[in-house]
Amino acid sequence: MADKILETSSKCEARRAFLTFCSPKTRLLHDPVSDPYEVSGHPNPAGLGEASSFSQKGSWGQSSVLFPLLETYRAADECGRAPYGGAEYGIPLTPEADAVCKKIALLHKGQGAVICSSGLAAIATTVDAFSPKAVLIPDNVYGPMIRFLNRRRIRQIRYPAGASADEFHAVLVRARSEYAKREDLLVYIEAPGSGTFEIPDIDGIIASAKEAELRIVMDNTWASHIRFQPLERGVDIVVQATTKYEGGYGDTPSGVVIAKHLQDLQIIADELRATGNGAVAPTTCARLYHRIDSTEERLNQHADTAGRLIEWFLKQPFVTAVLSPTLETSSYYERFQRYFGKGNSLFSVVFHPGLAAKNIEAFVDELNLFWVAESWGGHLSLVLPVHAKREVTTLPKGYILRFHAGLEDYQDLLRDLNEAAECLQAIDYQRLS
Repeated sequence: MADKILETSSKCEARRAFLTFCSPKTRLLHDPVSDPYEVSGHPNPAGLGEASSFSQKGSWGQSSVLFPLLETYRAADECGRAPYGGAEYGIPLTPEADAVCKKIALLHKGQGAVICSSGLAAIATTVDAFSPKAVLIPDNVYGPMIRFLNRRRIRQIRYPAGASADEFHAVLVRARSEYAKREDLLVYIEAPGSGTFEIPDIDGIIASAKEAELRIVMDNTWASHIRFQPLERGVDIVVQATTKYEGGYGDTPSGVVIAKHLQDLQIIADELRATGNGAVAPTTCARLYHRIDSTEERLNQHADTAGRLIEWFLKQPFVTAVLSPTLETSSYYERFQRYFGKGNSLFSVVFHPGLAAKNIEAFVDELNLFWVAESWGGHLSLVLPVHAKREVTTLPKGYILRFHAGLEDYQDLLRDLNEAAECLQAIDYQRLS
């Protein structure tokens, strides 16, 4: 234990030393996070800049909502909404939540939206609302969704991660032979998919699902409303983790569900009211409401920095591939151009299959600005191993790391990568081949 504490202390000192040579922008984002024990592992709130000004605004979400007359209360209880905006009881659908839902629904050109406590809660609320017996999912779907479906004992029918229209249609035909009723099946799209970022033929999937009169749900977190508008392409329901780009700094844990049709919106809203999963703090909603306005600016900076980092990785002898549909060499580049046009902060790096895991993990541990952490979309750069499990899709050989390019000065990030990579430079990669 003493050795571990000493090792951690040494790493903190190395990070502090590294930051002294970084730009003021990068130092502002990271101090005092160089020692995660000082801040319980949480990013530096002082580094949020103007975004922090919205952090303490809004009501406190008291459990009681007051009514002047019994008749007023009865009307609110019947529909679940107070006449002042928000819910009739507790903190689900506060006026702040109501405002952010209207704003997001307008951006997506939907009939309305509900807000949940996380992206996964948004997915779970949607699936529970329609209670299908089976869900058609891409092979690269968000891992926690698989865990949720297993928990609910809902059957998963997988289609290839980068499915063509014909590949998806073949899976759909087999599914329809087992489930004849519309309500028994739900079509689910996530694009680009988690970890490896394949893109299916979205229009082809939508066309097949529409012909079969099936409801279509899409996880649009990767693209946000900036890069893609699913409802306009024919998707019925959009789910997004607004913890990511809309909130932008990792301090707005929430998810939204946007519906194209009023009937679907009502079903989802009823589910939310029944489960209480819409209990999102008013202060979180207030932050999110204001941060949405700067989503495109931040997303573009993330994408530009990610592009520079990708260029660096492509030149390294220890890298066999970079997984990003933004690359012209990607099998999904044409679909990327058709649907999204520009990237985001994410890409994955496939390391030389001959490299031992301990070598790659030593490289990760040498990094000073890329923190090992789950989630993405925030101001700090992150790295995490990709433990992908595919049932109908082939994975590339080699250790895979997923990177999130934050809002730091890209030159500082490149210096960090160069210094950390020194532990991999002396290896004879021709011999490993």
